[in-house]
Amino acid sequence: MMDCLTLIGKNVKNVTLVAALMTSVAFSANAMSAEIDTDGDGMASFAELQVSYPELTEEVFGDIDTNGDGFVDDEEMTIAVELGNLADPETDS
Repeated sequence: MMDCLTLIGKNVKNVTLVAALMTSVAFSANAMSAEIDTDGDGMASFAELQVSYPELTEEVFGDIDTNGDGFVDDEEMTIAVELGNLADPETDS
């Protein structure tokens, strides 16, 4: 059986982890810059991404577009940058 201090310690650790993840998501929500999302719909088409990433292939775009809707949203963009599939538009522009 866990003692009270161990339980409190685990709860503090969980709260800290959740706060860190939420902060990360808040900052990564800006992954899609206006330079990429030229029509302002909050998503990037293959053509829009190719302007900033001319080396982008349809195959890599398909890998990035994880939900298969034909567009890359902020979450997909963030994941692509984190995985190294795309350069970070904030630091490598």
